[in-house]
Amino acid sequence: MKSLDTNILLYALNKDCSEHAVCRDLVNTAVKEGELWVMADQIWFELYRLIRNPAVLEKPLNAENAASMVKWYRENTGWLHCAWEPSMMKDLSPLWARNSFSSKKSFNLILAITLKSHGVKEFYTRNTRDFESLGFFDVCNPLLNQ
Repeated sequence: MKSLDTNILLYALNKDCSEHAVCRDLVNTAVKEGELWVMADQIWFELYRLIRNPAVLEKPLNAENAASMVKWYRENTGWLHCAWEPSMMKDLSPLWARNSFSSKKSFNLILAITLKSHGVKEFYTRNTRDFESLGFFDVCNPLLNQ
């Protein structure tokens, strides 16, 4: 199984950013491969927030358009779905209890545990450092070779 981080989807949607073409191509590949990809619901929540934010996009979407876009990706791509489950707390607790763990990384850790628990072996993100040290899956930055 493979998955995408929110930043890859955001760049794929934003024609004004330099990362657009690479990320659009990756997302298009993921759509063609459908059931080889799984997306955590957390990604949709983050994407909705970002595409409505004027600090992120020059032309942010209104609520209706943002909800429609997220719904389209979630329901029409063929991607599988996963979500945080209470049973995953046993994996989370020892990791975020470490004094060296930064609270800023909480949401990334929760995402990583969710994806790992649902069989993800490859994760595509620009923020590789946030995930590589966990050792849960292969972390790929599609923007390295652009």
